[in-house]
Parts: sequence; structure tokens; C-alpha cells
Amino acid sequence: MQPEVRQLQYFVTVAEELNFTRAAERLHVVQQSLSTGIAQLETALGIRLFERTTRSVSLTSAGAAWLPYAREALGAMNRAADAAEDLASGRRGRLRVGLASTGALPFMPQLLRAFRERHPLADLDAKHFDFQDPSGGLRDRETDVAIVRPPFLDDSLTLVVLLKEPRYAVLASDHPLADRDAIEFGDLLDERWMDVETDPLWCDFWQVNERRARPPTIGAVCRTLDDLFEAARAGTATGLVPESIARTQSWPNLVFVAVQDIAPSTVAVGWRTDDASLLVADFVELAKEVSLPAFADKQP
Repeated sequence: MQPEVRQLQYFVTVAEELNFTRAAERLHVVQQSLSTGIAQLETALGIRLFERTTRSVSLTSAGAAWLPYAREALGAMNRAADAAEDLASGRRGRLRVGLASTGALPFMPQLLRAFRERHPLADLDAKHFDFQDPSGGLRDRETDVAIVRPPFLDDSLTLVVLLKEPRYAVLASDHPLADRDAIEFGDLLDERWMDVETDPLWCDFWQVNERRARPPTIGAVCRTLDDLFEAARAGTATGLVPESIARTQSWPNLVFVAVQDIAPSTVAVGWRTDDASLLVADFVELAKEVSLPAFADKQP
């Protein structure tokens, strides 16, 4: 028979006090219950734990040898109980964060740091995804929450909009339109365009197909931003990126020109609607808080 937690607590407390009366007071039990519990434990273990006289209580050699094991078992049980409480309260666990390839934003490091500070016991994993998965891993359950740029087809997700950004054309530095401050989409209609084997709704948005009378001429198939940038440098294809990517740094031999007459790109935090995780909920709230200054900066 395995010892019960209560019996282990009784044994360790008596071993520390070497007095049944004081041990019973510490445990808030009557002394008879304590004595019965110790007797049951000795029977279960098949060893005598204490030498008792009318005046003193002492550990037997077997009791002294078994005491470290009892303390270790109690400690493990307490740690398990604490871990369960942390998991239930959202203090402990694992959160997998997806970053869609066009979801790179200046506030992301601040958001991840804020989450780590608020949940020091939680494991935080961040993973980048290319153009082929605009859901940032949510669709295939590789992530729990993600920073994404809709639209894309998936009814199983909940999205909360954080901010919106203008879109910019990616052009080689010697492109005829490279010296313009802004252009209209009509200026790009004859350009060869990038294509992506991905969600059709997402692809339509980034190719601006609602403004075309016929499908674009494809110059390159791109999976990543680097693929798009190389295609633009080589003059084989162009495409669009959000303002935060265009303004992040200077990209060699490239220019980014605002396209002023098309809809902006939406940044959202998304998660699976059936996920009730407290870590996910808190990450969403932090994303809204941290993105507020960025959203304010982009308002006219």
C-alpha cells in the first residue's frame, strides 16, 4: 500500500517536533488522529518509525533513514500542486507565437518582452512563417496565437485588428517609377508581378486583383520577403509590402513607393476560436495595449 500525503505530512511533522502534542497543534488535528495516522503508515511500510516512551519520542534508525525520502516525496507533491495552480491561473504553461512574414512590426520585441515579464514562469516560443502560411501557423495548430495580416480563408480563427498601414510597391532602384514619392495602382498594371502558392484570398489582396481586368503577368513565384526583394532587384517581378517593412531599414538597390489609391494592410492578432487558454487571452490584451501607440502614430 502506498503512503497517503496526509500520512507523510504526519510523519515529517512528528520527526521535526519529536513531540506528538506539538505536532498535532502544527497540523491542526487531534492527537489521536495523528497517532492513528502514524500507526497506519508504519503498518503500510512494514517498519517502525518512532520509539515512544511516556516522556520522549525519537526516530528509529529506519525512521531517520526514511525521513529524506518522505521529505522528497512531499516536496514533489507540493511542487506538482503549485504547478497545477500556476497552470490553472495562467502563470505557467507554453505559448507558441506565430509571426506571419508580413507581420513584422516595430512593436513586436516590446510585446514579447512584456509577455515574458508578466509571465516569467511560462515558456514563450516565437516562430516566423513565410508567405505560404498567412495564418502564422494557426491553421495547422503549430501556434497558439499569431500576428497576421488578413484577409485569408479560415472560419476557425478569431481576429482582433490592431492597426492599419499603407502599402508600398517594391521596385529596383533604377526602375522608372523609383524616383516618385507616390504612385497609383494603375502605374503598376503592366508590371510583372510576384505570385504565391498560398491562400487565394490573401493572394488576391496582395496582387490587388479587384482592380485588374485580367490576371497579372507573373514574373516570379515567391515564398519569402527575400524572394520578392531579389525578384524586384533583378527586374523580374514586383509586389507590395506594408509600410512597416518598407520603413524598417534601407534595403540595398531597392526603393519602396507608396501606392496611394489602394486599401491599407490590416494587422491583427489572431487565435483559434476554440482556444480558451489564459495565456492566449493575456497575449491578446497585451498586443492591443502595446500596439496602441503605433496605431495612434498612423492616424491622420
